[in-house]
Amino acid sequence: MKATEIQKDHQRLLNNLRLIQRNYRVSELSELLGISINTWTNRMKEPWRKFSYDDFRAISSYCKVEFSQLMEGTLQLR
Repeated sequence: MKATEIQKDHQRLLNNLRLIQRNYRVSELSELLGISINTWTNRMKEPWRKFSYDDFRAISSYCKVEFSQLMEGTLQLR
């Protein structure tokens, strides 16, 4: 996989998480994962490295979005 493709994947994931963040409070999401708001903010700097697979599963389940859509698609929440 080329570096530019990986960067696009990273940006898409970050955009999806930012969209979720706008629809759910950071405090709500950090509580879901059992982490502090500061830890959430720090992990959002590089979510592809700092969040675990289980974290992404919990977020997708809680926010009622398909896991594959969160990871590889482009979310559109209402």
